[in-house]
Amino acid sequence: MKDNRYLQFQATLEKSSIGLAYVKGYDRLISSIRDVADWDGFQAISAQIKTTSWFKDKGILKEIEPELPHRSGYADTLLSFSQQDIYCEVSSLESFVKSIELRKQGTDDKKIKLRLKEHPYLTKQEIEHEIKREKILRILFKKTKEQLPENYPSILALETGKAWVFHQEVKEIAERLFNSKLGNRPNIMLIMHWSPERGSDIGEAPFWFINHKSKYQNLGQELLKYLQVKPDCPHRG
Repeated sequence: MKDNRYLQFQATLEKSSIGLAYVKGYDRLISSIRDVADWDGFQAISAQIKTTSWFKDKGILKEIEPELPHRSGYADTLLSFSQQDIYCEVSSLESFVKSIELRKQGTDDKKIKLRLKEHPYLTKQEIEHEIKREKILRILFKKTKEQLPENYPSILALETGKAWVFHQEVKEIAERLFNSKLGNRPNIMLIMHWSPERGSDIGEAPFWFINHKSKYQNLGQELLKYLQVKPDCPHRG
């Protein structure tokens, strides 16, 4: 049986999702809310609700937690713009960073010492940040491969909240996701970043990054014009 904290989490999430009640797939969202059993789950669903509500307010929300076309499972959100379905995956980086922090000892200490020798002009803190970004990037590569179908345009929404991952770091992560040796993600036309630096409440404009290597970049640019927001573009690579 869940304790009062989780019941409070669920009550908070259900209240914040009321505006989505008549959208297709809301029943699946409610089911996800009732499965929340820890703080990470609360943060993840909260970010999903905030992003989905923002898209609803902009008039492009089609479905909540639609079935994926390339495997069994569900995406977070399905949008419709210019007669095109767009899949959206929402991630709260706070849980990523927590997981990284819990596992960073031992192997990371060796990496840090080695990189300090190879790059003596860098500080230990700079190297720690670099290793953290690399790990976040690996998580995002895996997550986007599983959750965003290759043959559809897609958006990756990142919510940093209390993760202490700031705009400039997310910009660098976007650059690497779009240009990485691990293999880029041409289906991801945009990265949306909810950051406390610009405010994170519904209605406040998030940061945006456009993937100039995406086969859907023109659609992404059209969507940003419709949303009346400007991208903070990473280097084209």
